[in-house]
Amino acid sequence: MESDIVRLASIVSSSTATLDRAMQEHGLRMPSFDAESPVQLTLLSEDMATARDTAINACMELLDHLKGPLTCLLPLYNGSSLQVISRYSIASHVPLSGEISYHDLSTACGVHVHDLKQVVRYAIVFHRLFAEQRKGYVSHSAGSRLIAQDPIVRAGMEQFDEFYGSCARAVDSMDQFQGHEPNETGFSLSHNTSEGLFEYLRSRPLKAKQFAEGIKFYKGPIPAYSPDLLVQGYPFHSLPEGAVVVDMGGSDGHVGRTIAQANPHVQVIVQDLPGVVEEAEAAGKARPGIQFQAHDIFTPQPVVAEVYLLRWILQDWPDDYVVRILRQLVSVLRKGARVVVNESLCPDSGSLPLATERYIRHMDLMMYAINKSRLRDEEEWQQLFHEADARFGTIRCWTPPGSALAIIEAVWEGE
Repeated sequence: MESDIVRLASIVSSSTATLDRAMQEHGLRMPSFDAESPVQLTLLSEDMATARDTAINACMELLDHLKGPLTCLLPLYNGSSLQVISRYSIASHVPLSGEISYHDLSTACGVHVHDLKQVVRYAIVFHRLFAEQRKGYVSHSAGSRLIAQDPIVRAGMEQFDEFYGSCARAVDSMDQFQGHEPNETGFSLSHNTSEGLFEYLRSRPLKAKQFAEGIKFYKGPIPAYSPDLLVQGYPFHSLPEGAVVVDMGGSDGHVGRTIAQANPHVQVIVQDLPGVVEEAEAAGKARPGIQFQAHDIFTPQPVVAEVYLLRWILQDWPDDYVVRILRQLVSVLRKGARVVVNESLCPDSGSLPLATERYIRHMDLMMYAINKSRLRDEEEWQQLFHEADARFGTIRCWTPPGSALAIIEAVWEGE
């Protein structure tokens, strides 16, 4: 009888062979970690994506089988390396071409040379950042070069630095606070504040701006988070001429613009807090078919619309707060109006491929550490909508192909 490790190795072999043939047929270059390498795998068909995903999941399963239960108990990563790289702008001090000695890099970034070696060498083997092709000298890998050159990727790293301490204090918040208030969190403890994340940012404009830029990393360059998948996966095209779509908490309107560009027959209103709206308008983010409006999601909704979109919003709030947000919509809802939530849907344990489920569980626990909130499954979403108002109908949930985010739709059945 074939063992699990042989079966998994065979899946890896056949899937990578399928992907390699397709790459060669299309003249595509497989990414590596060399500084000049492409930073993403180009997938031109669903078959290529399936082959890649199958290989990744089989690799993960195979690695865990080879390590065994005891080794799987050990933590995988120490995030302090990424924190140091971000906080001291180490990637920016490494020349885009060539190399720099640890001594010179230490002087440039202000980190003790011994500490620097520990941090960089950890990043090389765990995160594929930097290279040490000659002992004592640091050069770029594809990933570290991207940090140095791309401000959005750099902002994403800075956001990780901001949040990493939240995870370290999550259990302390569980010990210290019994409820689920957004200011009784790992984030609050790690920042020595009695404020929740959004209160904290509101009183610190520079931190708020950095947060907004960091979120673009998670909403932009990573294909599975692309707003294109929302636009392709939700029937905005079937809305009537002149229909209104309200993008609640829509930041600078990057998702709203994607919706409007693909559906010029609809009017998109992007809502966010006054400071965010003022900055977006000052930066010229408005486009034909899009307008900005200052609005707090915890106050009554002023706009009558066909669709109210909450993309990556409700995952940031504990259940009681989600119910409060949904109830603010009730006064303007008309029969057939839709509330659309776009975020990861919690699956049943073991129901998804390992890589997909690991990502969702990671996000779920991250939401707890930062906001005392969580991701939800379909039944939990139904309960929350009905608790907000019984006139919300049965919800529908689906995940567009290639997307890490589900679409959860509730239709208003009241008058």
